[in-house]
Amino acid sequence: MDHIPLPHYASPNPIQVPYLDLTPDDKGSWRTYPERYGWQVNDVKDTTHILRDGEKRPVSELMALAQSWLYFAFLREILGDTINSHQFAQMEPDGKRRLKAATLEDMLAGWTASFSDNARVSDTNIALDELYGLLIDHRYIGLRLCDSNMGLGNSSVMLSVAALSERLMAAIIDVYHHAGLGAPVEQTWRLRSEVIMDVGQPLLSLMRARGWCSYDIRKLDVETREVSILYYYSNLLPPRSSKDHSGCSEDQCLAMTTNPSTYRLSHRHEGCSCSSLFADQTLVAQILAQGSIPLISVTQNPVTGTSELEVGDAAQGQDFAAISHVWAEGSGNVTDNALKTCLLEDISELVGKLPWDVEQRDPIFWIDTLCVPVRPRELQTLALNKMRVPYERARHVLVLDAHLRSLDSRKLTPTELLAQISCSSWMRRLWTLQEGRLAAKVWFQFADQAVDIQSIWQSLDHRPVPSRAEYWIQLTLYAHLWSQIWYRGEAIGDISGVASTIRMTHNALASRSVSVPTDEALCLFNVMDLDIMQVTAVHPAQRMEVFWRSFQRVPRGLLFSRASSKMSVRGLHWAPSSFMGNQTWKEWAGKQDLNTPKENDAHAIPTNVGLRVQLPGFIFHEELTERMKELDSTWNEPLVFQGKEGEWYAIYANQPWRQGSAISDAPQQLAVILANELKRVDTQSLFSGPFSTSHSPQKFSDGVLVTFVKTEDDILYVSARNHVVVHRLAVDLEGYFNSTYLCAEEVNVQLSTLRSENHAQLKARYETAARQRLDDKDLLELLGGLALSLGEKDDYEYILDDFLKTTVVVARFGDCIKVKKLPGHQQWCVD
Repeated sequence: MDHIPLPHYASPNPIQVPYLDLTPDDKGSWRTYPERYGWQVNDVKDTTHILRDGEKRPVSELMALAQSWLYFAFLREILGDTINSHQFAQMEPDGKRRLKAATLEDMLAGWTASFSDNARVSDTNIALDELYGLLIDHRYIGLRLCDSNMGLGNSSVMLSVAALSERLMAAIIDVYHHAGLGAPVEQTWRLRSEVIMDVGQPLLSLMRARGWCSYDIRKLDVETREVSILYYYSNLLPPRSSKDHSGCSEDQCLAMTTNPSTYRLSHRHEGCSCSSLFADQTLVAQILAQGSIPLISVTQNPVTGTSELEVGDAAQGQDFAAISHVWAEGSGNVTDNALKTCLLEDISELVGKLPWDVEQRDPIFWIDTLCVPVRPRELQTLALNKMRVPYERARHVLVLDAHLRSLDSRKLTPTELLAQISCSSWMRRLWTLQEGRLAAKVWFQFADQAVDIQSIWQSLDHRPVPSRAEYWIQLTLYAHLWSQIWYRGEAIGDISGVASTIRMTHNALASRSVSVPTDEALCLFNVMDLDIMQVTAVHPAQRMEVFWRSFQRVPRGLLFSRASSKMSVRGLHWAPSSFMGNQTWKEWAGKQDLNTPKENDAHAIPTNVGLRVQLPGFIFHEELTERMKELDSTWNEPLVFQGKEGEWYAIYANQPWRQGSAISDAPQQLAVILANELKRVDTQSLFSGPFSTSHSPQKFSDGVLVTFVKTEDDILYVSARNHVVVHRLAVDLEGYFNSTYLCAEEVNVQLSTLRSENHAQLKARYETAARQRLDDKDLLELLGGLALSLGEKDDYEYILDDFLKTTVVVARFGDCIKVKKLPGHQQWCVD
């Protein structure tokens, strides 16, 4: 993976990838590579099975297959047959061969530049679209090979395959931009799923071994979609390594947590014992009462030569800087509006070095530690209501972070500057989000100077061709910082605006924390430009309720949110109780295509009794819960149901919709709200054949399992219980389940018998009818193919036993297996 540049301050011994290529001279199509060498790759019911000559092989052989097929065969498919894998092999002193990809950059530079010679843009577009399609298929197959049952996902080989795919994708998109064509969306390899292993796991493990804080690792894990960017981060020296992180967890860095009972003010240097300087709170109170904000300057007493604090009024129109800092590093104060003298002198000196139109003799600045009164509460509230003002009006906002101040910016490349800022404590705290977003100009203080990242970014060579890995990484890192610091949200009255604002705000806050949880709503009101007085006027515990009730409409996808904690207030049970935490946007916000609506798209309406949405769904049989209880059946196992038109659905229940909402076995009317319509699937769904990507195995939808409360004016008022995934089975499986249903109907077995006899006894009752059904050669062939793909023998007795098991289950459920489909315009009110 050495095509990715390393930072100046790099950890030793980057991760190594073994060279395992089995067929260095293979020139055939990458798609048929496994088939040519005796491998069978099948997808069955969302599980991938890899066999060689009909037998399972050890992980070591699977890794060699993955590298030969998905690295070298695919690279030859993209760049041409001139690629020889020997170019990527290097013998190490330990006698082992390693994969070395440094030559990849020269290859891609020439390859992307060659598109400039194509005179017809249309030809370029066609060629690029074909290559993009290959990369989509490559990613699909690669992720299927990361299936958790094979052990490939947690390997450096699959990591290198993902990094190669990302690099090729970036190069192709560079050519799209160079040709003036609309570029497609980049695909991510880092998925978080119970089925698909995260290919970035080897890097996360390496970071743990190198002493990174568990909290920092988790935050970078959540916010980093690309394995290549995670690789770059993993090679940085662990930030704040001088701190004790032994007690830290994924949810909290104890070394950066503020505890009022143990909080200590910091000095600029160890060993200093200077006293504190206090802001004159009488003056601060007067200035706030007049509707202005106080400003601070550090002056020298002409007689004693000691430093003193002066409090001024921003209404006088002076240029000033606002200080954005990390309280946990000792520059806050939980008891007084005071800081250590040496620290204030240092801040004053740093502010004076910023670019001003006129030299600052006694630089003027604003810092919350001195300018937001600790007491009384009324005065503090008055200052909090004006928290936007200093950052909006300041000429400069200066970021002070201990980690950044330990680094010499002159020794860092632009790439490392961006990465180090992303890893700073400043990027992990709640309040610094608004301080950066509201600023006209943000400066990051390093050991030698303050750095304006936007100016550095603008000075780079932005030409897309020839494609360069370093620039792609810079672009990705800068885009992340832009979304965190410089993004300006849209008005929340516009549905397209509120969707993007909620998304960008979540992505910015997910990797942050705060010592006082109720402060989150204050920050949200500021960054979304809401009336802060609405939230400071209520009890802190009610702030998030006030925040969510400020929205007239929200994206429908929030109904499917899997946020780890939701509001406990009636009517807002659908709303996440925090934007922060270790969850990705997909987990937190729910169904993705419902979370990017346009102005005229359907949306959800928050009401006092729940979230009003218009979505499809279906209603279960009214006796279903009682029948399930009788049969000791639970939602822990997939259940299959039949629709009115003979279609079949499989329903998989997931975690509770919110804390304490899990479905019970009490008699109740159930329904499912679907995120999207489930359409008929005409293609074979049991298995897609060798690594085919031409179709999805099943059509599916996210859903919410609900219980009925009441019906009024054609609106179904329901209480949400569990998240579910609903599959509409393809026609071949519909035929299979219809056969088991007809088999169950043919044999007249009383309900009392179905309840009393065991499974073996009931299978015997249906065996004759089942054998007659299996006289259908097409059905028998279908079930035989499924058995083979699962690694079982194509055996009649095995197929018969499986058919009988399903028949017994269908018979026991009877009519309770039927569901009533509801149209897409059905109105629901969910709480």
